[in-house]
Amino acid sequence: MTTHGYAEDALLDNISTPWLSLSSQDERSPSELADATVSAEVKAPPFEVNISYAIYSDYVFRGINLSEYRGEGREKLNHQADLSLTADVASLFGEAEGTLGSFTFGTWFEWYAAQKRLDPVSGGQNLQEIDYYLSWSFDIEQIDSTLTLGYTFYTIANAKTDNTSEWWFSIEHNDAWMWRGLWPENEDGVLNPSFAFYQDVDRGAGNAIWMEFGLNHEFQVAENVTITPSWILAIDHDYYHHFAGDPNKNTTRLAYMQWGLDVTYDLKDALKLPDGWGGMSVSGFLYFNDALGSAEDNHIIQDEFFGGISLAWSF
Repeated sequence: MTTHGYAEDALLDNISTPWLSLSSQDERSPSELADATVSAEVKAPPFEVNISYAIYSDYVFRGINLSEYRGEGREKLNHQADLSLTADVASLFGEAEGTLGSFTFGTWFEWYAAQKRLDPVSGGQNLQEIDYYLSWSFDIEQIDSTLTLGYTFYTIANAKTDNTSEWWFSIEHNDAWMWRGLWPENEDGVLNPSFAFYQDVDRGAGNAIWMEFGLNHEFQVAENVTITPSWILAIDHDYYHHFAGDPNKNTTRLAYMQWGLDVTYDLKDALKLPDGWGGMSVSGFLYFNDALGSAEDNHIIQDEFFGGISLAWSF
């Protein structure tokens, strides 16, 4: 995340000048000193760029393994990259930062070396998928929650008829208030409950719906090192009917539970990155999907164990 240390240093330098002028020969008038102070308060651009690159053992999307062919044997690595630009909306119009939320535009890429084996008929490109997404996030202070509204376009390089799009929303809640009796001074979330809702409006014709309830907690275990366990309960409403060949229709069911573990190391100090260079981190992660009910019984999905490593840079 962009830091403003250079601006703060400049501001402190200009603020301290009038005090020093009592004993030094600073001949500037009060108005000139005020102008100098204002000029030092020039804010950094209200944009943040995020870049990440990850290697996964499998590409598992909503319980469906999209990177494993019959008889694969040893895992073929799956490469995924994400590039996004986030802008603080209020800052763009000269208003107080954060008062109008933030807008994000991003694109996501997925590349798989064994694409031809996965899809012998049309798997001509190893670049399997490119997605584009737009979202707007807003902090609702009254309920300590963040609301995000978004739209995603999915493009499949080797099967353009599979292209689709969906609108979605998510809400993440800071549940620190629930635990005041145990930790009265704590302001950070403990279980950080979240809910996400997705509705496909293209191939699913508005009938394919996906929902997720989630919990997670970040533990600071050492300087610059965090461990975050997570849990997700996924709910399918006709998504598998439209996208996984499930003959059953008008079905709402539990799809799977996902247990996750993320270990992240902040590289900023180790690399001695200057303030203006933003932040960089490396993460390792493991996930286990426990398929549930008829989705597993009908062989739509199965239990999946997968993981990977990623490198992220934001500035």
